[in-house]
Amino acid sequence: MESGLLHLHNFLRWVVLFFLIISLLQAMGKKPGLKKTSLWLLIASHITLLIGLYQYFTSAVGFKLIQSNGFGVVMKDSIMRFWAVEHITGMLIAIILITIARGKAKRGGYPVALYLLALIIILAVVPWPFRELGIQRPWFPGM
Repeated sequence: MESGLLHLHNFLRWVVLFFLIISLLQAMGKKPGLKKTSLWLLIASHITLLIGLYQYFTSAVGFKLIQSNGFGVVMKDSIMRFWAVEHITGMLIAIILITIARGKAKRGGYPVALYLLALIIILAVVPWPFRELGIQRPWFPGM
């Protein structure tokens, strides 16, 4: 089950990025359809968050790293720090920004800055294949 959830979590990053880029472009061009796209973005990001929180508290990487090694040791190691602190904190901030942006879009606004900031944060804290060993994940799940 853990492997399946990890693959689903990895796959959903592409769904979130797709809807985030579409929402950003719609907000920049003040195009119609932002309300619907922002709703799909909100749904995808919150499902990804729930799966990620489950993994954070049940898998070996995440909160168990802090429990077994201590916070000081985790903060000194870049790989442990990424999984125990940086990834979850960055994604929480990005999803909060997406949620606020959805509220603005729902009321007829065009929250370009919120979407852009969320995109930058997500791109910074996703475990891309070119990141250092121990952090990287494949481009597509199962590869």
